[in-house]
Amino acid sequence: MKSFTKISCALSIIAVLGCSVAPAMAMQPGTTVRAGFSGLPLRFCQGMYAAELKKLPIGQQLKVLSYDVIEGWSHVEVVGTGETGYVSNQNVY
Repeated sequence: MKSFTKISCALSIIAVLGCSVAPAMAMQPGTTVRAGFSGLPLRFCQGMYAAELKKLPIGQQLKVLSYDVIEGWSHVEVVGTGETGYVSNQNVY
C-alpha cells in the first residue's frame, strides 16, 4: 500500500508539471492563439486597469509577439488588422 501511495503521488506531480508547461509552450512568440470570450479587451499595456484599445470577438486569431509568464500577459497582433496590444494569458486559448 505504501508503494502505491508513492506511485500515485509521483504521477500526480508529473501531471501537474505537464499541465503547467503546456500553456507556456502554446504561447511562444510567433504562435497563433484565439480570444477566449466575446468582448476580450485588447489593452494598451499590461494590467487590468490599462486602457482598452478595442474589444475582440470570441475566436479572434491573435499572433503572439511576446509572452510574459510572470505577469500573465501577452503582447499580440490581431490577425487581419495588424493592430497590437496586450491580452491576459488566462483569456486566450
